[in-house]
Amino acid sequence: MNAKAKPRRGRAQQVARAGEFFVAAELSRRGAHAAVYVGNMPRIDLVASNVDQIRTASIQVKTRTAGSWHARTTDGRPSKKKRGETHFWIFVDILNNKAKPDFYIIPEWWIANDIHERHAAYLKRYGGKRKHGGDSTHHSINLDRIAQWKDRWDILGLDLIDVE
Repeated sequence: MNAKAKPRRGRAQQVARAGEFFVAAELSRRGAHAAVYVGNMPRIDLVASNVDQIRTASIQVKTRTAGSWHARTTDGRPSKKKRGETHFWIFVDILNNKAKPDFYIIPEWWIANDIHERHAAYLKRYGGKRKHGGDSTHHSINLDRIAQWKDRWDILGLDLIDVE
């Protein structure tokens, strides 16, 4: 395929799968156990645990190679910090096909609340309706919204090895 040809169908799934494996590899590199789901498990792409298997974290992975990350407005809901959170989203940035991706590790309660608040503010600006897209549930997440979470492997609570 030449550089100007359109990518084949399925490219999005390949990018998503690559992100999942990047996360699993990074968790393994840092001393955790990680298992990637092969099938479609709602809201969970992989599960990780510490070496003693005392703590387990469920992880939703979002990967981008260009532009923004994609979520759904239905992923948003009013949420508050949860003690002992075990559900996380990890945003993987492989923009420009760089050798080592950047990772943004975010508690699910935080991203759910952020999506909810941002979408509500968006709807308010446009009189309660989407400016474009009608009933679309698409929701873009730009880097500036999640930059504070870069390399926050510590919040998983898996006693990971610092490899930086």
